[in-house]
Amino acid sequence: MKQFKIAVSVVMVLAMLLIVGCSGGSETAATPARTYEIVKMTKVNSQNTEWQVCQLRLEIEGGGIFTIDLNLADGDKVDCWYKTEKPTTGGSVGFQVKAGVAVIYNTVATSATTGITSDRLSFTASQSTGTSYRLIFENKLADKKSKETIFAEIIYPVKDSSADVIFIPLETK
Repeated sequence: MKQFKIAVSVVMVLAMLLIVGCSGGSETAATPARTYEIVKMTKVNSQNTEWQVCQLRLEIEGGGIFTIDLNLADGDKVDCWYKTEKPTTGGSVGFQVKAGVAVIYNTVATSATTGITSDRLSFTASQSTGTSYRLIFENKLADKKSKETIFAEIIYPVKDSSADVIFIPLETK
């Protein structure tokens, strides 16, 4: 009889946990939102070379990172620039370019008062640094409400092959 009461008690406690639930001490933080829209994609002929001009508008919440990957060939020239359109914080954007794991360009904002609101970079892909490059935009402020809207333009040579040059995350407006 005693074992029966213990078994019934255990079943009742388990049933109550299933119905009521239990409050755990762990909390997961949501990833800061990042979205983009393609403003314009055009091809331009200049100096006997066909160039692709990609204009983007990025929105990055505080603490968020937005990456754009480029698959280039040895000798490809790239020009990229950005400006903050709606800096709710006065400009807190860090901009970095990586070739593989090596950082080849770095402009890092540390706070709203020393934030950078625009930057420009031109570089040539080389065999020594590799052909995979990553442009990284980061909103350095931790507060997710500190959204930055950034206008970016990337100019790169058009490929003869069907290989894609630019890769952008899937989150769009």
